[in-house]
Amino acid sequence: MNVLFSSGCYCSVGATAGKNDELTISDALCDPLIAIVMRADGVISEEFKRLLETAARELEANLANSVSGGGKDTRHVCRNDTEDG
Repeated sequence: MNVLFSSGCYCSVGATAGKNDELTISDALCDPLIAIVMRADGVISEEFKRLLETAARELEANLANSVSGGGKDTRHVCRNDTEDG
């Protein structure tokens, strides 16, 4: 089923049900619940889109670096501060 939202966004609803639980950027921008929260928070869709695209690029770069071995060692050493040494 296709739905046209008041924002002008035209989305398929239920088209990916059961196939993939992850939202794409387009899906997130069209999601009515996300739109309600954005409106309540005063966030415009272009700002949200830029934020998601920036986060996606950074995640992709970080994943590429970790696969190629070019990234920093992100493991953290945990230490109990109550112990000596």
